[in-house]
Amino acid sequence: MPKEEKKWNSRFIKYMDMIVNHPNYKGLPIKKKEDGSYGWVAPAKSKIGQARIEWCDAKAMELGIEKRAGMYAEAMLAIHPTKQKVCQICGRSMSLYYYYPNANFLKSLNKTFSCEFTECDHISDIWDKLIIRGVKEQKIADFLIKKGDLDLDSLQATKEEIIDAMEFACRKGEKKCLGPGAMSNFPDRYDGFHSYNRCCRATQDSGRSKENLKSYTKDRRAYEYWSDGNIHAANQFMGSSFFDGRSADHIGPISLGFIHDPRYLQPMKTGDNSSKRDRLQVEDIEKIIEIEKQTGICPMSWYSKKIWKFIKQNYAQNKEKVSGVYRDALKQNMANFMYILWYILENCLEQGEEFLVKAFLEPNYSYFDYSYEFNKRGEIVEEKPRHYTERNQNEKERYRRVAIDSVYDYNKKSNRNLTPFLTENENFLLEKICQKINTGIDFLNIKIKVIDLIETVEKRIIFSL
Repeated sequence: MPKEEKKWNSRFIKYMDMIVNHPNYKGLPIKKKEDGSYGWVAPAKSKIGQARIEWCDAKAMELGIEKRAGMYAEAMLAIHPTKQKVCQICGRSMSLYYYYPNANFLKSLNKTFSCEFTECDHISDIWDKLIIRGVKEQKIADFLIKKGDLDLDSLQATKEEIIDAMEFACRKGEKKCLGPGAMSNFPDRYDGFHSYNRCCRATQDSGRSKENLKSYTKDRRAYEYWSDGNIHAANQFMGSSFFDGRSADHIGPISLGFIHDPRYLQPMKTGDNSSKRDRLQVEDIEKIIEIEKQTGICPMSWYSKKIWKFIKQNYAQNKEKVSGVYRDALKQNMANFMYILWYILENCLEQGEEFLVKAFLEPNYSYFDYSYEFNKRGEIVEEKPRHYTERNQNEKERYRRVAIDSVYDYNKKSNRNLTPFLTENENFLLEKICQKINTGIDFLNIKIKVIDLIETVEKRIIFSL
């Protein structure tokens, strides 16, 4: 069904009438349909769309806005009479200024203040609600000033000054903490903004459905850490109704080497999940062991299996080591593994990338060829060939790209509390592996040698526990 044929909220219809008849839009082309409704939508390449662009070019010049990227968005915001946009779907009015928290900023906000605000909460309302909950005003000010990198003093600046400075920085693209109630969409929409607001964007924009949004953010970590498990099924399960109103928690953190698989996911309050981060607890280990017994699926990715086996056999007598010593061992092993991948990429160039992809990523490609149905425990109850669309047909290539890029990103970061470490002999073995990769022959033998090297590193770590 064409977008303009969607059912419009009565408040949005009134909003359209107000905009079309406002003097600020005098001369901006719009047609009326035979039924008397407005032809609000006009593609840029259409005759009406081109006429709207010419009108806005003149309007921007009149307002002194230079011709550049973002010019139309700035001009249409400048002439909007209320700066409040009514949602076509639900009728909710939201500001066109950048006052609403974006995902990463929201995650940090909720974690810092132990709250559960949403992407539709106005930053001014968030401030007021935190005050009601007993949070000191200076603490809120300090948080926003730091996040927005604002040149303000939290003891001197007012709430309005801080919010205005942060909004301006985000609107100009200097920061990404806050976003607008509706995105720019000129000339397609008459007023220059998307018909649906932030409140309904996830349900009305097929590219930003709840399931898709989850996959864009959640699955990336599994790609980044080269996780084992049915990664595509896990992505689907995380976006299913089993997690409505809850966050999907990996019982065993991916960043410690645990797999990305639906059977090792559990629902959790967003705030609790954020505070858990990559902590490892005795109750987590016991849950994981029970699931492993029930399913027969190893919970740990191949490069950390020996350490997991050691932990499983020894944690009961050393529970005090779980959250510290054992967790740190897994983190160190991850750092070493990512360094080995990086070394191969750096010293074997294209041959190194092709080897790593063929050896450790391609075995997971088949998971993307199916769609899955689950029970509440994340067990797959139905599997059928996947219907590919223009949007998802390049998913395997994205998996590869994110995985490779993340190896470089991981090894570039200087703010980690630990650094990778290989012994002299382990470095010697790694050099020999690279020499073999550069010959381009004996793939299976080289893969075995990489696995042997990783296991050697694991055994050394285990010996130190």
